[in-house]
Amino acid sequence: MTSKTLPPHGSLSRYRFHECRCEACVDRDRSYKRDRRRMKKEGTWAPFVDATPVRLHIRKLIAEGLTPNRIALRAGVSSSTVAGFLQHHGRIARRRQTTPDIAAKILAVTRSDTVPGLVDATGTQRRLQALSAAGWPITPLGPRCGVKPDHLRRVLLQRQVRGNTAAAVEALYSELSNKRPERAGISKEWANRMRRTAAQKGWAPPKYWDRFPGAIDDPHFIPEYGMTKPQRLAEEAVWLVTIAGVPRTEAATRLGLTFGEVDEALAYAAAA
Repeated sequence: MTSKTLPPHGSLSRYRFHECRCEACVDRDRSYKRDRRRMKKEGTWAPFVDATPVRLHIRKLIAEGLTPNRIALRAGVSSSTVAGFLQHHGRIARRRQTTPDIAAKILAVTRSDTVPGLVDATGTQRRLQALSAAGWPITPLGPRCGVKPDHLRRVLLQRQVRGNTAAAVEALYSELSNKRPERAGISKEWANRMRRTAAQKGWAPPKYWDRFPGAIDDPHFIPEYGMTKPQRLAEEAVWLVTIAGVPRTEAATRLGLTFGEVDEALAYAAAA
């Protein structure tokens, strides 16, 4: 599976690797080249710095109780950026160098930083859905994280959530994602009922999200868990046309679909 993440407009990676030529991306590339020429002339050009201090700082914050996702949120970078500094399943950390800008943002994070008032609800919703897929009902989750169950249910329908709620659900997910609810007093019948409900709704379990570090908080990442092949092709078509800006005729050709099938997928997505 391929992540559907695209860098924001006005970023170098959007201009260079995704060939976006909007005004913001073109201006960013021109600004970068102008600054590079100036700094090379001054002898101050240093596009990358050693990632070791950043990695050690992240480990220190984790030891103090922050999760990688929370560090990313407070630094204003993606979760995958933070994950790149860390080992994953015993493998060597990928990121050996980083830009001065990213290093400065992460090094500025401290344990005492306040949680933002409102944040995107994607990660919180996916964590609650994943716990449901693992058999955890919403009702007993509320007391475990200090949030009323009715509020947790409303979170599943909201576009934004309070930072404190997001942090509480994230901590709860870290605690319960690898535990069976039956061993915590949840009846087998209740847990199985939750699993069936989650399966009917296509909610991905924790093991699925473990395969894609940082993706659970990424609103541009489209999970394909439980999708049929036609559904996956329809999702790909919508993404190509609406996010990547590929003409619908070209999207149809790439995916082996008819123009009508692409139009149907776009119409369904617009009505959803």
